[in-house]
Formats: sequence, structure tokens, C-alpha cells
Amino acid sequence: MTNPPGRSLSSRLRRVATALVAVALLILPLGQSTASPSPVTFASASAGAAVQRVPAACARNGNYVWSHLVACGWPGPGNTGPRLTRCAHDRLAKRGTTPTAVIHVRRAGAVIACQDITGCLSIEAPNVTVRDVRVTCTSGRTGEAANGSGAIKVQTGASAAIQRVRVDGMRGVHSCVWHMGTRLSVTRLNCLRVNDGIFSWGTSGDPSSAGNHFTIAESYFHGFTTRTANGHVDGYQTEGASYGRIHHNTYLMTSDSGNDSNSAIAIWNGNKSSHDITVSNNLISGGGFAVYAEDYSPSEANPAGGYSVTNVRFTGNVFSKHLYGCVGFWGVWYPRGRPSDGWRRSGNTVLETAANIDHRNPSSNGHVCS
Repeated sequence: MTNPPGRSLSSRLRRVATALVAVALLILPLGQSTASPSPVTFASASAGAAVQRVPAACARNGNYVWSHLVACGWPGPGNTGPRLTRCAHDRLAKRGTTPTAVIHVRRAGAVIACQDITGCLSIEAPNVTVRDVRVTCTSGRTGEAANGSGAIKVQTGASAAIQRVRVDGMRGVHSCVWHMGTRLSVTRLNCLRVNDGIFSWGTSGDPSSAGNHFTIAESYFHGFTTRTANGHVDGYQTEGASYGRIHHNTYLMTSDSGNDSNSAIAIWNGNKSSHDITVSNNLISGGGFAVYAEDYSPSEANPAGGYSVTNVRFTGNVFSKHLYGCVGFWGVWYPRGRPSDGWRRSGNTVLETAANIDHRNPSSNGHVCS
């Protein structure tokens, strides 16, 4: 049987593309610098996807990486937030006029897409999708009066998938996403002007799944504020959550108070036990200490016998000295507290030096950070 003309042509094109890729790889070996800092991209004949090479400067040049996040393969301003090309007439439909207003989403399976929302979202049903959306929201409060507020709040019993959303908390909301539901998936979020990026909240009196079962991936957290909640800035925080995955995000812990912040990742157990959380392949700069995974229940001095922090893993994360010589102001790992079952760390390195820091904090000016 004769192949249709289109299929025959497609086969020839695939063979030509494969040959071109092979020749290009012979001419330009992996890791060799190029005359231009822009990525070199070839079409993949077999999978139809793009094979992207990054500039050599991405390997160790922290200043270059932070100025070219997307080109270096990290989430940044150019590959997070809404995609206008997925929306009618390449624009978002305006919704709402008051940033303190709350839009209640109460229909199971609801899809909110291609909207420019002025106001806050309260997700109150299961299986809600928020996709290609911009949210500009404030609680209208400052300091601890704003505690527990979220530009997107996943309420008890609800679940949500948040995809390609930009959240501006206007320096008046606790978190971009406040998760106290049964399940949360966040991908390609651009989060700014909040006190905490994403907060998993649950207490011993809540349903056992509240704040659990979460995935945060390919998202960009930056430009925080100390004006709301307790001013204790974290990229991700929980006082008790389980079954989570925090994978391949960018945490640039800049703030409106001289880049003062607490951490990129803070996993604690003040309200209930935290367990089975993996933090992998993230790019992190800033914080006091960049990472807390600490059992402090019932107290930091004597944590035995309370809630626990177990099976929390940090793998393949890249820590950068972009903001401070110690990555965080004092270091990466909080040294006076640890998970109940000890640290589980592998393949964690410093971007600028390639130093492995699985068993220690980085060094700066010849001294170990602490």
C-alpha cells in the first residue's frame, strides 16, 4: 500500500532533521560555549519536542543565571503565569473591580480560565481548575490582621489545580495560595508581593487530609513583603502537612525590607505531624537560613514526644550565593533543629562553586556558614 504523500514527506523531513541534529551535536559538543548566549534549539524528529541546550554560563555563573532564568532552564517571568495565546483574541477577560472582593467558587469541577481577576478566589468545591489567569488581590489588612488570607484560598474539603496563574498579593495578603483543602496541584505559578508563597494549613482538629497531598512545580516565587501576617517571609511553609512534592521551582527570596526573609522552605510541626515531603531540583537564593525542616513540637529544646517531622527529603537542589555569600543570610540548613528521623539529603549543591552541601552548610570568605 502506498503511503499518503503527507506521510512520505513527513518521514523524509524526520530523517533530514535527525541528520541535522547529529551533525550539529558533532560540531558543538555539550558544554562548549557559543558566540551567542542565547539557547541553541533543534527540532526533535522522533518526539516532536524541542531539544534545548542552555548557554555554558548557566552552569556556574550565578549573576548570569538570575538574569536569564528561562534560558538557563528555570522557572522565571517568561515561562510562568497566563499564556495569552490560549485565550480568545489573545487576551484575558476582565472580572471584578475591587481587589478586596471575594469570588466564591462552589461548583464541583468548575474551570476558571483566561480571566484577569481583580479580587480574591475562594475555592469551596472539589476538582476546581484555575488556568491562564491573573489574580490581583488584597485582604485590605496589614500585619497579623492579615493572617490566614490567600489570594487563592483552597478551603476545607475542596481541591484545586492551579495552572499558569500570576498572583499579585499587593503587599496585603498572607499567601498566594492558602491550602487547607484535600488536594492541591500548582504548576507555572508566578507569585509576588505576599508574605508566604504557598502555605499548607491544617490542625489536629481539622480533617486529617487538610493541607496535605500537594504538588508545587515549575513555579516562580519572588518579590515578597514583610507588611502582612507576622512579617516572617517563606517561599513555602507548613506547621503540619504530608504527602507533598516541591519540584523544580525558583525561589528568589527578595522582599520589600532589604531582602529580609526567613526561608525558601519551612517545614514544621506546630499543629500536626509533617511527613513524606520531597523537595527536589529547586533553585534557591536567600532567606535567613534557606531551609528549615525542624521538629520543634512540643519545643525546640525538647522536641521528643510531640508531633514529628519524618521522611522529608531534599534532593538535587541548587543553592545560589546571588543574595548572600552563605546563600541565606546565615546559611542553607538551619543547624539547631532537624527532622525527627534526621536529615535526608542528596545531590544538593551550590551553584557558583559546585560544592556539595549534603552534610554541611556552605562556606563564605573561608568560614563555614552557621
